[in-house]
Amino acid sequence: MSEYTDMLAVLAGQKPERFPYTPMGHWNRRACKKLLPADCFDDNLYCLPAERHDSRPRTEASRRVVISYARFMGVSTLGCGKGGALPFGHGGPAEIVGELVEREGDKEIWRFEGGSRRLYRFDPYSVQYGYRFPIERPEDLDRLELPDPRDPARWVDVAPDAAAFKAAGVMPAAKIMGFFSGIHNNFFEFQRLMISLIDDPAFVQRLTARLAEWSLACAEEALGRGVRLVEVCDDLGTPEGLLISPEMFRDFFLPWYRRLFELCHARGAYVHLHSHGNIEAVIPMLIEAGVDILNPFDPRETPHLEELIERYSGRVVFCGFVPSDFYLYPRDEDIETLFARAAALGRRCRRGYILMEHGFPEELTSQRFRLILDLVEKYRRIA
Repeated sequence: MSEYTDMLAVLAGQKPERFPYTPMGHWNRRACKKLLPADCFDDNLYCLPAERHDSRPRTEASRRVVISYARFMGVSTLGCGKGGALPFGHGGPAEIVGELVEREGDKEIWRFEGGSRRLYRFDPYSVQYGYRFPIERPEDLDRLELPDPRDPARWVDVAPDAAAFKAAGVMPAAKIMGFFSGIHNNFFEFQRLMISLIDDPAFVQRLTARLAEWSLACAEEALGRGVRLVEVCDDLGTPEGLLISPEMFRDFFLPWYRRLFELCHARGAYVHLHSHGNIEAVIPMLIEAGVDILNPFDPRETPHLEELIERYSGRVVFCGFVPSDFYLYPRDEDIETLFARAAALGRRCRRGYILMEHGFPEELTSQRFRLILDLVEKYRRIA
């Protein structure tokens, strides 16, 4: 059995010997350099390189680095294309790609396709902010320029990556923008989006359609080159509940998810949707629409995990169950307790379960990182 076949088994409702493992990934380049062995990191691994990804085809040496990373971490999936491996749900050619435009000390400004700019800071923590958005008013949408999703040059690395990852026993993946959060992360400021959902719903429908059609075209191109899993990060909630009403999600965004699920299933592929927050209110909609893997399950944000497992785990693969602040626990045994509980909950999931923690920040010590990897390996065993 390989990581790839374990993923396929879980998605088919079978129980392999180990839970598949899909980490959120290292939080930034600095965390990668600090915590990973030298042969597991190069400038093509993380979604943001030192400055920009090289436009030339990926070398076989760089492809071997990604596979070395997968084997060291024990991951079950790998994103294809330069920058596609890390973090979960972001990076690679099926998302908008960025390049560095300014660096000063611990501050970086990145410009992304479509015209947005983001500010990144690393001290005292790794955080990012929307710095400039290309759409400020409805008429700006008509001037929005996105790259051609059908340009073969955009996908030059995906087919050889997918073939190499499959041969290495890992499921090849692609990442697309969330249909909700992709808007306010990259194109239209969050507060204005929330107001427009009420005051100008026709504009939000047009904006969503423009970006969603682009993402679906990217997904189609990736699937045609051997990708078997599409990952989406779309943060829909907070611990208190959804950011928008269930009715808004149903009317504005669910139709696009239904199209994504249908597109992937028609090509023998799957969709893994991650969201922060308590999104219990829309889980039935997503399952009915056809989502394969659902990861809204930080115990700090979703308190009714046992109930959700009982109600829904026969119809969807659940992922997660480790709280986002797990790495901050002072005692090693407290962290182990979190993984033991996640595995116990995972064994109760009828269709299947995938282990996921919430990533590795730069301030994590090498010793604590090694502990977490050992706990992942220990608690992946299903028996």
